[in-house]
Amino acid sequence: THAFIVGIVAALVLGRVLTGTPDAVAPSGKPERAKPHAHAEIVLPRDDNGHFYVDAEINGTHVHMLADTGASVIALGEDVAESIGLHPDTLDYDEAVSTANGAARAAYVELDEVRVGSIVRRDVKAVVTRGLSGALLGMSFFNTLSKVSMESDELVLKD
Repeated sequence: THAFIVGIVAALVLGRVLTGTPDAVAPSGKPERAKPHAHAEIVLPRDDNGHFYVDAEINGTHVHMLADTGASVIALGEDVAESIGLHPDTLDYDEAVSTANGAARAAYVELDEVRVGSIVRRDVKAVVTRGLSGALLGMSFFNTLSKVSMESDELVLKD
């Protein structure tokens, strides 16, 4: 198996909900689907606890996530994986991972769609990790962007 590092912060579920740029609305009143690489910018303010959080949609389901540039890939706890339509009990947890909380077992998955504001990516690599509660937005998403930068108390994501 391949070992990789997933930076997991113990207080994943703490903090308030922070959002990026709102989606455009079509004349029908429904949100428009952004095209991949559509030149968008999302600004995430730093939370009072010093971290950046984002409300994303994974496979059409709302997921509150910690933005973690130290995580190699998007990491999902079994609870989140189940909420987006995966079946954690059927996955093969054959990957050894090192986390901030110690060693864990993980299963690679591919997410159909990850949406952060108007930035949309399809077929994104992720892991489902046993023992993780919540979700981390990691480098398998950030690496697809043209720029990720920290400016003052903001994390700026540019498509």
